[in-house]
Amino acid sequence: MMIAERFTKEAREAVKAAVRDAERVHAGEVGVEYLLLALLDAPVLAGFDLPREELEAAFRDYRRKGGLTKADAEALRGLGIDVDQVIDSVEQSLGSGVLRPGPRRRWFGLPLEPAFKKTLENSLREARDLGHSYLGNEHIVLALLQSKGIVAEVLNERGVTYGEIRKRAASARAR
Repeated sequence: MMIAERFTKEAREAVKAAVRDAERVHAGEVGVEYLLLALLDAPVLAGFDLPREELEAAFRDYRRKGGLTKADAEALRGLGIDVDQVIDSVEQSLGSGVLRPGPRRRWFGLPLEPAFKKTLENSLREARDLGHSYLGNEHIVLALLQSKGIVAEVLNERGVTYGEIRKRAASARAR
């Protein structure tokens, strides 16, 4: 069975919505943050406080900082480097948003970031490890939480943990 055939209708729709959201804001690539935003209404995330506007602001800040997470910025601060001060200085000299990755040349549609592709691969592993014969939104959320990037950081800051989502996914009704 091919991977695409294992995706539930909801999971396919989430991937399509992520692409549409990235296109709507003229992003250079479809990043994992768009995938999370597309999953906010997924039952596996029910009960968590995940305001879309707050998440979008966190993701804009992340992009502005060239992809540095808060953990990265803290590590640099420990070395005496104030990331916000450096970015402000660079933007004053070279223009606002200069550190954001620019659009890549593409022939058809927006390219998927490597992390997006890796998330989809890892979601398949999550489904398999749980003994599920389908790939649903809960498996995608688990894969997002496995990553070390901004999406996992943002979710963890809001109490969404791998352990909790794994419990919810394990108890999900087989499809």
